[in-house]
Amino acid sequence: MSYIKNLEDLTMNGPTQKDKNARRSILLSFDKAIASVDPYKSVSSRISDNSIFQMNKSIELSDFEEIFVIGAGKASGMMAKAVEDKIERISEGWVNVPAKTEKLVDLSKIRLNPAGHPIPDEGSINGAREMLRILSKADEKDLVIVLISGGGSALMEYPMEGITLEDLREMNRLLVLSGADIREINTVRKHVSRVKGGRLAEAAYPARVVSLIISDVIGDPLDTIASGPTAPDETTFQDAWEVLRNYSLVERMPQSIIKVIKDGMEGRIPETPKPGDPIFENVTNMIVANNLKAVQAAEGVLRSLGYSTLVLGSRVQGEARHIGKMLAGLASSIRNEGIPLSPPAALLMGGETTVTVTGKGVGGRNQELVLGAVRQVAGLDGVAIASIGTDGIDGTSEAAGAICDGHTLERALSEGLKPEEYLKNNDSYSFFSWLGDAIITGPTLT
Repeated sequence: MSYIKNLEDLTMNGPTQKDKNARRSILLSFDKAIASVDPYKSVSSRISDNSIFQMNKSIELSDFEEIFVIGAGKASGMMAKAVEDKIERISEGWVNVPAKTEKLVDLSKIRLNPAGHPIPDEGSINGAREMLRILSKADEKDLVIVLISGGGSALMEYPMEGITLEDLREMNRLLVLSGADIREINTVRKHVSRVKGGRLAEAAYPARVVSLIISDVIGDPLDTIASGPTAPDETTFQDAWEVLRNYSLVERMPQSIIKVIKDGMEGRIPETPKPGDPIFENVTNMIVANNLKAVQAAEGVLRSLGYSTLVLGSRVQGEARHIGKMLAGLASSIRNEGIPLSPPAALLMGGETTVTVTGKGVGGRNQELVLGAVRQVAGLDGVAIASIGTDGIDGTSEAAGAICDGHTLERALSEGLKPEEYLKNNDSYSFFSWLGDAIITGPTLT
């Protein structure tokens, strides 16, 4: 069964047979990409009846008196199911997941707690408190399994004293809209939180900690994924201040946020635990799935369909609409000059683009990338460009992403839709949903 609910409709939206073939090929590759980072399989493959495996080592579960499970993220519900199915001896568990997805996974020992995403809510804070309560029980004879995946920064939050939920929400809103990348955003988040930036590992000490992590961040930096709750943090309060200053956020940020960061810079609040801190001698962080794995799976499908392939990388960054224009330019070069590949060809990339929000529309980075390509790819028969988020949620929309081809501009103009106007208003979802080219998966729990 396809993850993409409207795969057939998206395929048939191609005006020519070449367009239909190109669209279908991309969508089939997306299906495989999502399946390759399935959280249940990614975690269960690392656990046997009595061991957790890391490369050629194993952690023996029989060495511990009690086993606790905590975590947060969009994929962490299915990760929790894998742990519960594989390990009978779980003493207690608490995992924060996006609201409404907690009902999609049936568990008996681990509680799935609904929390806010992409903006934290009371569930995010209450859940983090519960995790700290569980950690207070753990000692050197116990094992804590931490399940971390994308979205964990918002889903698990416990702000420093004096910061209200509304202040936290406003901070996140300003950071997300600023154009700052995920590392910069998380640098600030870590320094106003009691659970991020290694502080969760600090709370678990002296228990043994194993973090199973699905990475949604370029290069898999442990200190950035979900703001690195179990990883040493090399950033400082000063770095957090510089992010606010560089994006002109100092004057707009809630005063409680400014106070905490200033107090930290002046030594009144302890820094996050740094590399070399003894607490991390008890911590093992394991990446079980990442963006590169998804890109490679998609490439395998396209090769099997007869395409020459070129992976541009799994660490692509930049403004989404500009990346879209670049891809359209490369597609034109392939079609007209056979450079860098001769047709039939497929270019693939993964990463994390950004959107600088100036409008009030509905959309996300994946749809905006494709919208940025619409005019440049116009007239190229049999060329399709698409982008998705493997979690099935793109920005503020109901779509996972979008797809276009060389005839999308013509179709749009006939409906009175001008791509530039929708780009200006950051309204990519409205554009593609009108044309029937928004890719719909629903939450994939990856």
